[in-house]
Amino acid sequence: MRNKNKLKQIRFFCGLTQDDIYLLTNIWPSQISRIERGIFRPTPKEKKLLSKALKIPIREIFPEA
Repeated sequence: MRNKNKLKQIRFFCGLTQDDIYLLTNIWPSQISRIERGIFRPTPKEKKLLSKALKIPIREIFPEA
C-alpha cells in the first residue's frame, strides 16, 4: 500500500508526538506509526478521531478518504 496520507507531516507541524496523539485519541502509538507509514489503512472512526485531535479536516489528512 502506497502512503498517500499526510498524518506524519501534519503531526510534526502541530508539534505533536505519537504519544501526544495517543493521549488525544486513544490510538496506540504503534498503530499511528503504521498509519503514517501507509502499512495500515485507518478505520473511519480512527480518521475522525485523528481529524478532531489535529483540528484538521479528514480530507486534508487522508486525501483518498
